[in-house]
Amino acid sequence: MRKSDTPAIAARSDLPSANEDVAKLRLELLHRSLKELEEAGLVRLDRQEQTVKKGPKFNDEKTRIRLYEEELY
Repeated sequence: MRKSDTPAIAARSDLPSANEDVAKLRLELLHRSLKELEEAGLVRLDRQEQTVKKGPKFNDEKTRIRLYEEELY
């Protein structure tokens, strides 16, 4: 098969959402989860740079377990 015969594969970021509402919900959940992790001290959000870094309690197992248990119940 020649190179020109192979179909082009779109990058993941180019794939359209099956449903615009689902895409909006995913974005909302992502931001909500990051906010909760930030409030718990597990991550630091830099909104200007659009980055997430380890927070002061990133390695604190008790904090991670508490958040995990809150998600389950």
